This record gives sequence, C-alpha cells and structure tokens, in this order.
Amino acid sequence: MQQAKAKLAKAYRATHDIFFGIKDVFEGHRVAFTIGASVLSAGAAWAGYVGRQVHQQKVEERLNSIEESMKSVHNLEETQVKALTNPGISFKACFASTGTALIIGYGLGWRGGRRFATKRFQRQQQKLLTPKKSVSSLMRPFTSSKFNEWRKTALRFEKLKKRLSASSKPAVQEST
Repeated sequence: MQQAKAKLAKAYRATHDIFFGIKDVFEGHRVAFTIGASVLSAGAAWAGYVGRQVHQQKVEERLNSIEESMKSVHNLEETQVKALTNPGISFKACFASTGTALIIGYGLGWRGGRRFATKRFQRQQQKLLTPKKSVSSLMRPFTSSKFNEWRKTALRFEKLKKRLSASSKPAVQEST
C-alpha cells in the first residue's frame, strides 16, 4: 500500500511539474506560441483541403463509372446522365453556409476577445491596487508577527539575565 501511495504521489508531482513547466514556457513565449498556433492552423487547413480534393477525386471516379454503366445499360443520353449525377450547388446554399460560418466565427472571436480584454483590464487594476513592497521589507525575510514575538521575548530574556547577573555579583570595595 505504501508503494502504491509513493508511486501515486511521484506521478502527481511529475505531472504537476510538467504542466507548470509547459505553462511557464508558453507564458514566457506568447509570440512564439501565437505564431506556432497560426502555422498549425494553416497546416490543418491545408490537410483538410488535400483530404477534400482526394475525396472529390474518388467521388468523380465513382460518378463516372455510374455514368458509364447507365449509358451502356439504359441507353440514356449524356445530358440526361449529367443532369442526374451533377446537380451542382446553388448560390443560396453557398451564401447561407458561408454567412452562418462568418457570423458564428465573428461572434466567438468577439466573445473571446472581450473576455481576454476584461481579464487583462482586471489584472492591471489589481496591480494598481496592491501596495508596492519597499526594498527594506524585501531585505528582511522574517517579518512575520510570530518572529517579532520571539524577538521581543529574547530581548526580555537578555534584560532579565543582565539584571540577575548584576545583582548576584558581590560588591567590590575600593581601598583608599
């Protein structure tokens, strides 16, 4: 049981260290992160484009094979087959899908930007409200009230010790 707890604690500490290490790197290199995210986004868009092109090619091949089989079996004309297999895309459908994507994207971007700006503004306000630490307070690492109590007790003890040592010494007589 102890080994399992130790392994669990070690795994938690390692995960914690990795998370905060990566977080520190990203916070310290925001510009690099932004550029990297943009490059990854462009790469994902390119991969999607290539995937669509490959899929479109396969669909075209399949449609051509269907067209050929219909010509040979049913003796349909080429215009009739093309009308059945390639209806095309309407302008209304294209406009509706593009407009919807534009509105949703703009709305999400506006919401995220507003939240980011609000958090940054609140952080700046909080920085202005917090008092600045003086250099002397930074030089004294033990400024807690507990330490001050210990220091006062030590001073009282030193005074008491001096009084006791002064009262226990025998009086020295001077000879004239």
